[in-house]
Amino acid sequence: MRAAAFALGRRAAGAAGAAGASAFPSNAGRALAPALAPLAHHATASSGFATSAVARARAALAPRAPSFGASLAVASCAIATSAVAAGVAGAPARAKEAVPIASLPFSKVTLYQYDVCPFCNKVKAMLDFHGVPYDVVEVNPLTKSEMAFSKEYKKVPVLVVDGTQINNSGEIMRWLEDRVPSATKLKTKKNRAAAEKEKRWMSWVDDRFVHVVTPNIYRTWTEAFSSFDYITERGNFNFFERQAVRLSGAVSMYLIAHNVLKKRHGIEDERKELYADLEKWTREAVGETPFCGGARPNLADLAVFGVMRAVKTFETFEDASTHVPRAREWYRRMEKEVGAASRSDGIQN
Repeated sequence: MRAAAFALGRRAAGAAGAAGASAFPSNAGRALAPALAPLAHHATASSGFATSAVARARAALAPRAPSFGASLAVASCAIATSAVAAGVAGAPARAKEAVPIASLPFSKVTLYQYDVCPFCNKVKAMLDFHGVPYDVVEVNPLTKSEMAFSKEYKKVPVLVVDGTQINNSGEIMRWLEDRVPSATKLKTKKNRAAAEKEKRWMSWVDDRFVHVVTPNIYRTWTEAFSSFDYITERGNFNFFERQAVRLSGAVSMYLIAHNVLKKRHGIEDERKELYADLEKWTREAVGETPFCGGARPNLADLAVFGVMRAVKTFETFEDASTHVPRAREWYRRMEKEVGAASRSDGIQN
């Protein structure tokens, strides 16, 4: 058990660099081992996981984690659950049938993702909106073994369409826009001003919005751990992998949010800046029309909606919906437009 705990501690601490840190405590694995011992014990003793073990691990780890600083960045921190949602979900998304795959210019679509990754959810919003049937492969953020086919590019999302690999959420959305008939039809209706507006706000999502909301998601240890609850339910991972990802991911993202992102982007009060950005989105991008795209959603609408939907169960989502009612109403309109998920496993996004 001691060896297993030390191995996990070393693994959780070993993949430094994702946060841009250069210094890393060489004894981090040993220091984390006592906190991880409950995980190793219950992983080998039973098929279930004792809640008390999680609590003991958190309690043991919390006082030690700040001393590691931003250097503690495990591979799982690539799950950039740096997102926010600006409205509570209203009625459940209306059911709609996926487009027959025979009507599309391709036959198989597979999305490699982390379930709560905001960039992955941008792509899922695009696919759902146009009813494109797709398979989902949940990637283990520690091993990334599911992406062995991608020799150099190891980030998510990755979309594979009939053997063709497309990387980066923005590139994927543009690729789909040029090939899915319903998306192409909407594209042809955009004038130059509308296209430029869409491009500007899509860049805003990636360059500003995502980075402002990250510290909001990981404000406290409780919120950080809650953001990784999905790993216990999604993905074809064994018991120990699930707990390793959940613990190491929550710790690393908490530290990154507080020690790196807030400083890098000059964020002092994350909640105030979040509300201000949501007000900016609804006032300047959406304005007096139902969507940024006017009467129908454009790619920027789908991008912001995807980021929001990724964390619709988080505390940040609830707070934002209360303080920015215009964003809440926009989100509800988007939820109706996007509809239910068109993924093949029947799971709702």
